[in-house]
Amino acid sequence: MAVLEFDARTAEVARALADRLAAFAGIAVEASQKTADHASAAHGSSLADGYPGIALALLHAGKALDEPKLIDAAQALLRRSAQATAEEPLSGAGLYAGTAGFASVLLDFAAYDRRYLPSLRRIADRLGEQITAARRLEPGAGLPVSDFDVISGAAGQLAAAVRLCTALESSPGDPIRTAAERLTEYLLRVTGEDGRQRFGWFTSPDYYPAYPGYEEQAPHGMYNLGFAHGLPGIVSALCAASAAGIGGPGPAERLEQTTSWLVEHRLTDEVPGAAWPNLLRAEEGTGLPVAPLGQHAARAAWCYGAPGIGIALLSAAKVLGDTGLEAIAVGALQRVVDWAPAERNVFSPSLCHGHAGLLAVYQRAHAVTGSASFRTMAEDALSTVLSLADEARPYVVADEIRPGEFADDPGFLNGAAGVLLALCGALAPRATGWDEVFFLTPA
Repeated sequence: MAVLEFDARTAEVARALADRLAAFAGIAVEASQKTADHASAAHGSSLADGYPGIALALLHAGKALDEPKLIDAAQALLRRSAQATAEEPLSGAGLYAGTAGFASVLLDFAAYDRRYLPSLRRIADRLGEQITAARRLEPGAGLPVSDFDVISGAAGQLAAAVRLCTALESSPGDPIRTAAERLTEYLLRVTGEDGRQRFGWFTSPDYYPAYPGYEEQAPHGMYNLGFAHGLPGIVSALCAASAAGIGGPGPAERLEQTTSWLVEHRLTDEVPGAAWPNLLRAEEGTGLPVAPLGQHAARAAWCYGAPGIGIALLSAAKVLGDTGLEAIAVGALQRVVDWAPAERNVFSPSLCHGHAGLLAVYQRAHAVTGSASFRTMAEDALSTVLSLADEARPYVVADEIRPGEFADDPGFLNGAAGVLLALCGALAPRATGWDEVFFLTPA
């Protein structure tokens, strides 16, 4: 397919996605004006699958496609999201289901239109107070991943807090600055070792009921290796803190230690590059991590696998100025390129575990490294996303949860909004700024 034809098809699919999401936004806004029933299939103010993520996608689509009506729809849906938050206040501070996510989206709107700045300052203060008041389990006998991960925990919250501190030029003592400092201190404790050389991000089997499927893999506890729920996400959050000068030298020092640990615990074989399993099993009795012998590589996705880990290591390499670590990160990302498509175990068009996620990862990797191979990989992922578009579906693309099992989802993480954002990044490089909320650090 010629380049111009390829761009035209990308714009065509992006516009179809945007039109369906704009229609969804219109229905949501109209319904809120006609009824007191505030229940929503889009879960109100959740970034993962609610109004904010869809509003974010419409904002960037409006800019990339030069369609003012999409920006109007984005702004109307953001107002509806704020209304939903007032009706049912967000109880948590998490990035994908709480206040940090809403604030992150509002930050992009404020960058587009400064009239959102007063609202942004108010929600930054609210988020800072919410984070500071939260009670957190301390490392010791084991933590649930939701205490420290990107989705709900301290890593995602820290990344959002750092972005807000930077954008609002916060001063010492401001609620959001205090929150960022406390989250950084917490993650330094979580990534430290106890007297038994066990890491704080150890998850004991006591917490497995919340995360089904781990019992057989790791009966004595585990160390999660996914970007979404494990150490790589913490690495990226500490990159953001270090680059912003929050936490003094502590984040950079810990980045050296944690990235060395990740490199040491790669799967080793004869193939160049690097891969990791979903998790490391804990040893019975000690809780220490067991070397990944005989384990299979995780799927090649953002949430779990070499793409997410590779992009985290690449961010750390840039923060640390470590060319050796950058070479390992590039090798991990290149290894995915070299795998046959079937080996990647990726079949959904979504951001979290699908081809739009690979498109975003390799757009970012190409921007950072200039690698032609990564640009080709991004183009291949884009081509696959386009091939999965079906205008007979309600939102043009559908998440494929498991092979042959589809879900029509308008949201950011697993649905059409996330796919639209990845397509916008392919259409207009300036539209890739949204990916800071996905990777926790700026390119």
